[in-house]
Amino acid sequence: MKIIQQYWKKNNSLTLREALEDCVLNKTERGKAFLYKKYYGYVMAVVIRYIMIEMEAEEVVNESFVKVFRKLQQFERHEDDQALEKTFRSWLARIAVNTSIDALRARKQTQFFEDTTEEDLKTHAVVMADKLAVEDIMKLLAKIPDIQRSIFNLFEIEGYTHEEIGIMLQIPESTSRTYLTRAKQRLRKLYMEEFSVSQDLHS
Repeated sequence: MKIIQQYWKKNNSLTLREALEDCVLNKTERGKAFLYKKYYGYVMAVVIRYIMIEMEAEEVVNESFVKVFRKLQQFERHEDDQALEKTFRSWLARIAVNTSIDALRARKQTQFFEDTTEEDLKTHAVVMADKLAVEDIMKLLAKIPDIQRSIFNLFEIEGYTHEEIGIMLQIPESTSRTYLTRAKQRLRKLYMEEFSVSQDLHS
């Protein structure tokens, strides 16, 4: 029985490092299956911030993993296990974000990018005074246009600069700033409307 348990553990329990090495060196499906199952939820959580339709989000998640497995040899495996986990998650998220943006652009919908007036480009000073909970933001983000939601996510959550966002989305840096402003304005308006309704219901 002990031998069977050891065999079972050996063949069914991998560490992240072992899975990565299995994918790169042995090139078996075992390591890929481990990474896919372990990080599917994490990648979906990143993608769903950009692609709000679940079926489309699933496709983007799978495409993200295809890219991950294709590029695994390029990922530098840190010697410290905790650092490895952190850097791998960051690397995964970066691929998921880029794949999500590619999917949005591939729709080729002209409404993805709204017209930006010269007056809009001069106004970037609006900030949200209200401190929204993460759950509130996620719920409200679903109600704003794709371009605004994408830029809000890229800047406020992923930490990209407006210059980097401009390159990713092929738009001027100033336009990125404008859409971030619009996103914050819309989120604040939606929040105030929901807050007002909630207050009325409880009064």
